[in-house]
Amino acid sequence: MLGGTRPRRRPRRIRPDPEPAPRPLAHARDEIAAFIETRCFSHRRDSYVRAAGGDDLDAAVLLGHLYGYGGNAHRMRATISTLDRHLRHGPYVDRYSGEDGLSGGEGAFLACSFWLAESLARTGGLAQAVELMEELVGLANDVGLYGEEIDPATGDFLGNLPQGLSHLALISAACAITAASKDTAR
Repeated sequence: MLGGTRPRRRPRRIRPDPEPAPRPLAHARDEIAAFIETRCFSHRRDSYVRAAGGDDLDAAVLLGHLYGYGGNAHRMRATISTLDRHLRHGPYVDRYSGEDGLSGGEGAFLACSFWLAESLARTGGLAQAVELMEELVGLANDVGLYGEEIDPATGDFLGNLPQGLSHLALISAACAITAASKDTAR
């Protein structure tokens, strides 16, 4: 080492492991998938549900579809349709149905609205996704920000403002709609 400087090292590249998941992880994944398919789908509601053995709907099940759990494609499309019919009111999507044990009501969760738009775009409902997204974009405040929730009666934001999760869901939905539009144009 001359003059107190160290030789520069090349940064290490982190590469994904090309090997499949070790058997214990694969086994756990398979057990979880079996549990979801046998205990967390309501034939009565034609939807994945909020809790095993229940019938309450939950828009958060869309996250499983969007970020990893492939599941049964027919059931997922049915779930998206059920959530659209039962939790959506205009551009507003309620987080879930049923009691939560908390007093008072809450507004519609904007992230759930964007998750629904993204799910529609990813499952062939591009026109519905675009229509919903156009309505949602119109809900932003004067500087383009979204809150955590919105009061459907007044349009007032509730909860945290700005809400990062709402903005991440907006970006993800916009990307999915753009990709679906490009696929349709081909």
